[in-house]
Amino acid sequence: MTPRTGDVLVSNRTATLEHDLSIVPGRPDLVCPNHDSAVALAQEMAKDRRVDAWLTEDHTHFMKIGTYRREERLTTK
Repeated sequence: MTPRTGDVLVSNRTATLEHDLSIVPGRPDLVCPNHDSAVALAQEMAKDRRVDAWLTEDHTHFMKIGTYRREERLTTK
């Protein structure tokens, strides 16, 4: 599974404590001072936006850290 458009992504590509937050597919919008604050903020943002929150350290492997997306339903007529 991978993030979908609109999901919140926490990433860290360097050996620093700081983590970036972005809205998929965009570039990082925010920088958090550490992993825990980045995850907490991503989950809060995802909940407000009704999307999912994800974590990656290499932009190849993703771990879902929050599910807030409404299930899409098919309608029939």
